[in-house]
Amino acid sequence: MKSNVVDQPAKAEGDRLNMKAYAAALTDFVKEAEAPLTIALQGEWGSGKTSLMNSLKASLVDAPDAPYLGIWINTWQYALMSNPEEAILNILMGISGQVSVFAKTSAEDRKRFLGKLATFAGSACSQFFAKQFGVDFKKNIEEWNAPDAETAKSGVENLKSELASAVKKALENAKGKRGFLFFIDDLDRIDPPVAVQILELLKNVFDLENCIFILAIDYGVVVKGLKPKFGAMTPENEREFRSFFDKIIQLPFAMPVNSYKIDDFLMDSLAGIGYLDAKEKNDSPLCEAITFYALQSVGRNPRSLKRLINYLSLIRLLIERTPSQEDDSDFKAWKDILFALVSLQVQYPKVYEALLAEPDFPSWNETFEQKWRLPALEEGEKGKLDKMEEFDESWEQMLFRFCRRDTFLEARAINISRILNRIKARIVGTKQPVGDTIEWLSRLSAVTSVKSDPEQTIAPEDFNKSNYLKALRDHTLGMEWPDDCWCADLGNGKAITSVQKRFQSNFACVLWNAPLSGLSENRNYLLSFSFHIFHDGQSFQLKMQGEFYGNTPQESFRIDFASDAIQADLAAAEAAFCAAWSPFGISTAVGKNIGHWDANMWWNATVPFKDWDGLIKGDFPKKLRASLAAVAEAFASLVKYRAPVNR
Repeated sequence: MKSNVVDQPAKAEGDRLNMKAYAAALTDFVKEAEAPLTIALQGEWGSGKTSLMNSLKASLVDAPDAPYLGIWINTWQYALMSNPEEAILNILMGISGQVSVFAKTSAEDRKRFLGKLATFAGSACSQFFAKQFGVDFKKNIEEWNAPDAETAKSGVENLKSELASAVKKALENAKGKRGFLFFIDDLDRIDPPVAVQILELLKNVFDLENCIFILAIDYGVVVKGLKPKFGAMTPENEREFRSFFDKIIQLPFAMPVNSYKIDDFLMDSLAGIGYLDAKEKNDSPLCEAITFYALQSVGRNPRSLKRLINYLSLIRLLIERTPSQEDDSDFKAWKDILFALVSLQVQYPKVYEALLAEPDFPSWNETFEQKWRLPALEEGEKGKLDKMEEFDESWEQMLFRFCRRDTFLEARAINISRILNRIKARIVGTKQPVGDTIEWLSRLSAVTSVKSDPEQTIAPEDFNKSNYLKALRDHTLGMEWPDDCWCADLGNGKAITSVQKRFQSNFACVLWNAPLSGLSENRNYLLSFSFHIFHDGQSFQLKMQGEFYGNTPQESFRIDFASDAIQADLAAAEAAFCAAWSPFGISTAVGKNIGHWDANMWWNATVPFKDWDGLIKGDFPKKLRASLAAVAEAFASLVKYRAPVNR
């Protein structure tokens, strides 16, 4: 079993992405093509251009009785540790040097060629490169020593003549070969203006009989490289960019990324790293879900898929070596959702960070809006979103506004919504809480996250958020009932409960407007809230946020917060909430720590504490229970305004 998928171009015999038919058609075209000819393989970085070139080289150069001699130039390697003018001259020397090897030229012939190159650099390139880079190229060739460089009417013609002679001699030595195939790779990895200058060089110098060039370059690189010459591309000057490209490239070939069959590639790769076992590899619903998540995130780009697979391999290995039955159980039960979360992490890291912070995404509301400072919808936009399947729910519109903060996310908001909706449907279908499930699985996936939680980046080495939250539960509630329910009587007919078993980023609770013996009544359900613990490198903070339900969870009762009758009690409840935290010496204010909307109210407070002992010993747990009792008392005064909902 392998632990990773190597990010290397596929060999000629590898065809897991269904490129074979395209490679065969292009091979047949080149076999019968008349030279000179330049072919451009177009596609984004990582789309498989080098793999296709490997396939062409295997059929047209390396196979027995292959029709061509082949030369492979990796422009990135020639440009490495070189300035632009040195890189271009190195590439020119590399191509011509390999031709000379096939031609079996003598030392005198090579010396004469260097003289032609010096003449070319001095007469044809000197002014061009002096203008572009402020460098006279002739100085750079002195190290090659060309004392017999003759004065000629055209350095380009002289150099082309010398190269043509070398090509002819090489073909005479290699009986039965039609010509040369020049594979020019990695042009999209070097500076675009330099890539464009290389294209001009190839056109001016290597436009020779019996020579076919196959370039790996995207049109977008050409556009960027021509910006110094034509300016930014606009509808008015787009033709100039296209004309330049067409003048150099006789056959553009777009990489067939949308035709790649990634399902077989994915399943084979995931099975190869042990993420899927033999049974799961043939589980059609599971495989379909994994393929769906991949297509909606990283897409069909082979390099991105390999990166995703390697993330998952590391996560699997960590789970195997972590003595936690819970982690192992979650991993086996939720492989599709874990795959989805890692897909989001790879392609949409900002959305993934939002999920880490607010895992219960179907409940994203105004609190989420305020936390992330979401831009408002423009006039008429809400009506349009309401008609779209991906954005007709409130949380989906929060997602839409979240994505609008980033142009990359905004263009892919529909894909992100589809991923989250499928995750939601899958979890709800198992009757598990969405937020808890995402929180558990995020713990497994967070190890490969490039961006760590800023709240924890400088935390003490021994700070474990899960342990702190469990300790807070045990010392604040202090009583465990059957069925793993932790409870505490707050007095005055109020209670607090929690059924949370696992902890990662928060500790969730419920406040009741009833003693412990009367918690079964829906009407007694008062509000839900959660604790979060952070350390900023200097001090600890206990942050609390909650929601008072005007609509009870079952929507049996409703409160009209806008009615005139409630206003006096509402103001008193808000003031009482603010006063509830005064024992901790913190100040709260209506409008900053509390708010309300149509059916619910939200609140938050932050309490500092010193250390582990300060959290669980002394008066801290008692003071916390007292403040929570005061909060419950404040909101309980509004329960009388709940009215039954007619269904």
